[in-house]
Amino acid sequence: MEQIDFVDQQQNLPTTPKRAPRMRRTGSVRAGHRRLTADIPADLHKRLKMQALREDRSVTDLIVHAAEYYLRKL
Repeated sequence: MEQIDFVDQQQNLPTTPKRAPRMRRTGSVRAGHRRLTADIPADLHKRLKMQALREDRSVTDLIVHAAEYYLRKL
């Protein structure tokens, strides 16, 4: 495989490709809510995303619903 170097045509200096600007999170959470971070298996994440798309819901909605269901059953 051939390596491609990006070069500034005016000065023949190597450059880096431009990236799209990233959205910055403000860190704010809706009133009455808490942010939760969890490491989950990649396959489970993919299944959650696919189910959320099928139901036209967010992954957050699915997780909250599942947690509420689980806690009711205790």
